[in-house]
Amino acid sequence: MKALLALPPASPIESAEAIVKGMPNPPAFEQDAQAAYIPSRDVVTMPSRTAFDSQAEYYSTFFHELTHSTGHTKTLAREGFDTPQKFGSDSYSREELIAEMGSAMLCGVAGIEQGTLANSAAYLKTWIERLKSDSRLVVSAASAAQKAADYIRGESAKDSPASEGGHHAN
Repeated sequence: MKALLALPPASPIESAEAIVKGMPNPPAFEQDAQAAYIPSRDVVTMPSRTAFDSQAEYYSTFFHELTHSTGHTKTLAREGFDTPQKFGSDSYSREELIAEMGSAMLCGVAGIEQGTLANSAAYLKTWIERLKSDSRLVVSAASAAQKAADYIRGESAKDSPASEGGHHAN
């Protein structure tokens, strides 16, 4: 991270902010030193905007955490999401792929993908390597990422368990 005093004032990117504000059934948001999604509390934590090298990177990270949040039972209820995952396991790697692919999709919708593509590609490569023994997992993760991105954009809120009385078919 750059020295905070050296950074220009952080200004929201309107197209990205509209995606965040338009999410149905969003998690709670809290400022914290670390970006994370906390499923037990349904909370996304994010550092200050000024902690990032660019606003595009801020939103890329925010979209990543929002994509994680769509696994929660109140939204898309992704299979296996509520089961503890060991770092590096197939299920953990799949969830990281879903979150990063979803983030990349949302960055594309917001028109900020050029500012985030290199970091996103490098991150995806790490998790794809872990799953290369089963290419179906990558395809499955891409499908789940698309569902998550659509949900965040309000394109599939009608499919959420919250709108169907808790029932959802994957």
